[in-house]
Amino acid sequence: MFLIDIIDPFVKLTNWYLLNEIGFISILVRLLLSVLCGGLVGIERSKKHQAAGFRTYILVCIGSAIAMMTNEYITVQFGMGDTARLGAQVVSGIGFLGAGTILITSRNKIKGLTTAAGLWACACLGLAIGIGFYTLAILATIIVVVILSLLPYIEKRLTTHSKSFSVHIEFNCRANLKDFVNYVRQMDLKIISIAHNEAYSSSGLSVYTIQFEIIRKKVNTHNEFIDFFKKLEYVNFVEEIY
Repeated sequence: MFLIDIIDPFVKLTNWYLLNEIGFISILVRLLLSVLCGGLVGIERSKKHQAAGFRTYILVCIGSAIAMMTNEYITVQFGMGDTARLGAQVVSGIGFLGAGTILITSRNKIKGLTTAAGLWACACLGLAIGIGFYTLAILATIIVVVILSLLPYIEKRLTTHSKSFSVHIEFNCRANLKDFVNYVRQMDLKIISIAHNEAYSSSGLSVYTIQFEIIRKKVNTHNEFIDFFKKLEYVNFVEEIY
């Protein structure tokens, strides 16, 4: 049988072995670390004016840490229960909070997915901190912050140069759709799907969500196609859906 070293690498490195046990010092450190890690992730969301921002992420992280420490205390103090039971409930329960941040706008844009995923990841950070897995929590926080801060620029570049894209487009009347289809065929674009948006039925406009595929790459970015569409006299409004 192999013996498993359960001492966290950060604890071994600093020789702060008190942090590996449930006590006043370790509880305080875990709570403060959960505030720091949750706050670092929440700052990025607050800068982008998301509904779930700085305070929400801190509360999610510290709440998860509290649940995990409570579970550990029950297990150690009373010698009963499963150490991971409350943590498992947090992982599944955070889905309700995350689902509340996801919205589908009238222009068929889905917003809030990154925020929901961030909340779920932040809850997991809290669980790691709560059980005393400091090394994982610190490294994971750095990675999550980097993902939220830097990867959007890479993601945007990938999406704006992909062969397929979708637009929300508003025509002055329904007959304009036929003119637009004929125009698109001359631009080396293939229409994959057309969906009528009923949300604008009372506005007098004919509104659609249209997905395209670029057949031959004569245009560099999707924005160039969007600019061409905007110049059409029968197009009231058009934007890409991400």
